Amino acid sequence: MEAKREFRGSDTHGVLQRFGADIRATSEGHGWSSIYASIQRENPFEGRFEAIADDLIVLHRSGPVQTTFASGGQVTSRRIPKGSIFFLPAGHACEVGLHGALDTLHIYLRANLVSVHKVAPLLVERDVIIQHLAQAVEQAVCEKVSNSDLFIDPIARALADRVSAISRSSEPWQVQTAGLPDYELRRINDFIEANLEGEITLAAMASACGIGTKSFVRAFAATTGKSPYQYVIAARVERAKRLIEQDQEGLAEIALRCGFSHQEHLTRAFRRLTGQTPGRYRRSVN
Repeated sequence: MEAKREFRGSDTHGVLQRFGADIRATSEGHGWSSIYASIQRENPFEGRFEAIADDLIVLHRSGPVQTTFASGGQVTSRRIPKGSIFFLPAGHACEVGLHGALDTLHIYLRANLVSVHKVAPLLVERDVIIQHLAQAVEQAVCEKVSNSDLFIDPIARALADRVSAISRSSEPWQVQTAGLPDYELRRINDFIEANLEGEITLAAMASACGIGTKSFVRAFAATTGKSPYQYVIAARVERAKRLIEQDQEGLAEIALRCGFSHQEHLTRAFRRLTGQTPGRYRRSVN
């Protein structure tokens, strides 16, 4: 059987070498045929990726950073958070402006792996599936894994399948927002519960997840179907219900313990979410 040809750096855009990136590790010499991967710190630059025969996935390992992309008449300029993914399909040229230093993982995929034809360039925020697969590739690069058929090729196919699935419903440069993973939602719930008596700001909630406020709002809404404000108010009302059921404190004290500014504030929120006042709820449960 003819040996598969290794996917080498010479098959890529060569942008990292052109713009002086600090390349930390690559898959060169590992014998991988379906993926070429490199880990680096990119310095600010403006340049052009010429069209090549294979697909490129760039995972932002740090950030946020201001970045400009232009391809096929479509231009986008935005502040890209850590964890975001840029996908440039085979056959597309692209002009890029990176306006700050950035740690990245580049993953080149053989184009025959992606099943969707006429795929557009994509920006994807916080897709947990791609992030986990990309982290597996990163670890394999660092550990110099050489078994392409058993380990790398299945990851390559999984990455291609995920990109294909996202691409089916996307317009060029459309920002796809995935929801918060379960562990981050648990972290947010713990943060809210621990701080419910005081002020809970949007910036503090986003910081608890380690992401920017705009990305957090989009991901939070995609996960919960609510704004952070609505979610916190609902948590305050749920705590009020528990305290009312204990029947040990007055409603004014309960309002303060739940982070409401006064009893009337509690009453308005309680009635809106439960359809009854706190006093009527107390009478129904005690």
